[in-house]
Amino acid sequence: MQSLIVKKIEKSRFYSVLADVTTDISRIEQFSLCIRYVDKDEDGMKLREDYLTFVPVHDLAWAALAGTLKETLVSLGLNLNNLRGQGHDGASAMTGSFRGVQSIIREEYPRTIYTHCASHCLNLCLSDASKVTSIRNAFGTINEVCRFLRSAKRSNILKNRLKVLKEESNKNVSSLIKYCETRWVESGKESG
Repeated sequence: MQSLIVKKIEKSRFYSVLADVTTDISRIEQFSLCIRYVDKDEDGMKLREDYLTFVPVHDLAWAALAGTLKETLVSLGLNLNNLRGQGHDGASAMTGSFRGVQSIIREEYPRTIYTHCASHCLNLCLSDASKVTSIRNAFGTINEVCRFLRSAKRSNILKNRLKVLKEESNKNVSSLIKYCETRWVESGKESG
């Protein structure tokens, strides 16, 4: 899969990297690397964002993280001269203007623009919003509705109803989106 993604990126030529350090269940620090690029195929062009790899990191200093990021991209066969964007969370090791992964990458590859990760910004906003009791309760209600509809019988009723809605409204409605239990508002889902 990874080599297929790299071939698509080579065909596209330019790409952006999304990198974040995370700790896995066995408490090993890792870089999570995703790539954003334009996929050109017979149907036209589509903006793609694909997961590439997890890379264990042993040194969390900004210079070491930048080195690991560059080495990993090169080892996957990606040309760093075609890197045009980078997205990270707001941690200073990643985003520092003078000392941070993004500043090292930009110094070597000045065409690479840094953008604060939009998903991380949304996570922070929703986390803050969940401190408001009525919003926290609304998220709790959404979670309970999703849980209620997970049974096979209820799921089939929902699918049949969605088919009818799709035919009536000409909108592309196919299923209920699964509620994410590991991100965003789940940390504050207790009702108040």
